[in-house]
Amino acid sequence: MASSALIKPTLPTIWRVPDELWQRIAPVLVVNKPRQKPGRPRSADRPIFDALIHLARTGSQWCALPAEFPPKSTVHDRFQEWVEYGCLETAWGLLLQAYDETLGIDWHWQSADGCIVKAPLGKRTAQGETQATGPSPTDRGKSGSKRHLLTEGKGVPLAVVLTGANRHDMKKLADLLDAKVIAAPDTEAVEQHLCLDRGYDYEDCRQAALERGYIPHIPDKDAPVPAPTDPNRHPPRRWVVEVGHSWFNRFRGVLIRWAKSAQSYLGFVQLAACLIVGRKLLVFSG
Repeated sequence: MASSALIKPTLPTIWRVPDELWQRIAPVLVVNKPRQKPGRPRSADRPIFDALIHLARTGSQWCALPAEFPPKSTVHDRFQEWVEYGCLETAWGLLLQAYDETLGIDWHWQSADGCIVKAPLGKRTAQGETQATGPSPTDRGKSGSKRHLLTEGKGVPLAVVLTGANRHDMKKLADLLDAKVIAAPDTEAVEQHLCLDRGYDYEDCRQAALERGYIPHIPDKDAPVPAPTDPNRHPPRRWVVEVGHSWFNRFRGVLIRWAKSAQSYLGFVQLAACLIVGRKLLVFSG
């Protein structure tokens, strides 16, 4: 029988924000702005955050929000407010900072890749611009989005960029590397490798990585895949970004993009990132 010391601690799925996690993020969710008109006191933030967790977990419609939560209009307005003011992204960065201080972010081996998600309600703006949607090459040209993800060496998310499903991964690599929600250490102090798949086998991608101090690892798309027994085969490092995508895809509201606007969908992705990183902290502290 395996030693109890080797058994990794587990936590049940987070459906309500735990006290320890809420204490960390509550201050950055406060938006100080004058009220437009008098009325009832402002609803508490915590039940609204719990309602958003429910929506992200289930992928249900706003109108199907259970009665145990605040009214859907209140939840929606607060969510839009948090997204507009960057509160959820700030909370994600704050939790990453705590994760770095307790467990340590593995900056040494980072990885990036894109994941196509269905976007059945994707639409165009009044100016004709798409809300980060496009014909999906893997779903008969139906509307879809692509979630570009950068992770550290253990799969914890560092940055996310959203585009249409038909946008090539290599086109957004530079933007993705610049979108980290927490400052990376100086590359002279910490050697940072970037593992990518063959879809990034372009000079622009290598240049983008080198300009930011990375050591890129991109296989040649024209070369045959080395055999597992080949001593020159590079150790597998890129799989962690697939783990990161799988964590996001456990949220049904993120697995399928039901949000019409790119900003709203990105808000749910940032919310999911907060819970992914927060769960790591809770496992460590528990």
